[in-house]
Order: sequence, then C-alpha cells, then structure tokens
Amino acid sequence: MIEQILALREEGYSFRKIAKELGTTVGKVQYRYQKYLQQQENPNTVEEDEQIQFLQSIPASYDRDEVTLLPQSPTVLHVFWEISESLRQMTEHQCRLPWHELRKQLRVYDCTMIEFNGHNAHKFFDIVIPEMTNNWTIHNLEPNRTYMVDFGVVTRQQTFLSLLRSNAIDTPRSTDSEKGLHVNAVHEWKHGQTTEPKWLEHFSTYSYYETVK
Repeated sequence: MIEQILALREEGYSFRKIAKELGTTVGKVQYRYQKYLQQQENPNTVEEDEQIQFLQSIPASYDRDEVTLLPQSPTVLHVFWEISESLRQMTEHQCRLPWHELRKQLRVYDCTMIEFNGHNAHKFFDIVIPEMTNNWTIHNLEPNRTYMVDFGVVTRQQTFLSLLRSNAIDTPRSTDSEKGLHVNAVHEWKHGQTTEPKWLEHFSTYSYYETVK
C-alpha cells in the first residue's frame, strides 16, 4: 500500500484523493505515510502491526510429551501428539537407532468396560505413521466403545515399544437402540455389588476419563 501512496504523492495527489483512489480512508493513508517517514529516519523501527503479529505468533512446539484422543463420529477418532526432544534422545539410545530411522506406530486398543493394564484389551490394531506426522484420523471403529491409543516405535527386533499413552475416549452411540446397553452394570454398582460402575449412562459419550471403565 505504501508504494501506491508514494507513487500518487509524487504525482501531486492529496491524501484525500489518494484515499479515494485506493478505496480507503484518509486517516489510514496518513498513518501509512507518517510511518514510512519515521522508518526513513530510523530504519530499525518495526511497524506496529508487525510487532503485534510477532507477539501473537504460536510456537510450533511446546517440547512436551502428550497424546490426545478426540471423538469425531461414532466410528471415527482423531489423535494428535507431541514428543519432546529428551524422549526422542532416550528412545534413540534405547533402540540404538536415530529417531528418523525408527518406524513410528499407533496401537489402538478396545478397552471397553475393563480395568485396562496395557495387555488385556478386547482387541487392538496398529497403524504405521509417516515420518514428520503429529496427528492422525482413525476410521472404521465401533460405536459406543471405549478406545485408547499408544504412540510408539518399532525396534530392531520388530517389537512395538510404547512411548506414550492417550486418554480413554468413548465413541458416541450410532442408534437409539444402544441406550441402556450396559444398564445391568450400573444396577450392580448402585446396589453395592461392584466397587465402581463399569458404565455410567448419564456421562456424555464425548467425555474422557483418566481411568478406564
């Protein structure tokens, strides 16, 4: 914009005519022109809007270890993660391979209504993750189930080494017929037959829990 203002000023245009020509206000034209003159006097001066943009910029990474699982539909979950530099270095040392050579993998567990210990899932499957990826959408899941995801690497021995575990998340119901599916488990808890509920019908299916049902 300042280039156009300067060109029109050289042609003898007033600020009012420049504003009309550029489809803006006189105040904005004068502001830009004064800022330009100030910069000519002090080349190190940064424009105010550039300073604001710099202060509001979001860092690409917070250098922390975290995996977060979110529901998108009854059959789709979205997971995103961040791996700190210290964890990468520790993994390289453990596996005797540089980080970029290690195959990254997600392991998706179905842990509905169990005290999940990492080995007792109803079933699980793996997803190979391309290098330089920090999120993934998981499809073809079952509605009204509880899932958890591990992020890890595959070692030289072709074993899966889990590095981080996500929160547990419930996929939403897909039909009204699934309401009350676990009502017996709630009944047992209410009458003291179990120490904790296996399923809480009044909890939103979009809620996530630190302990698995």
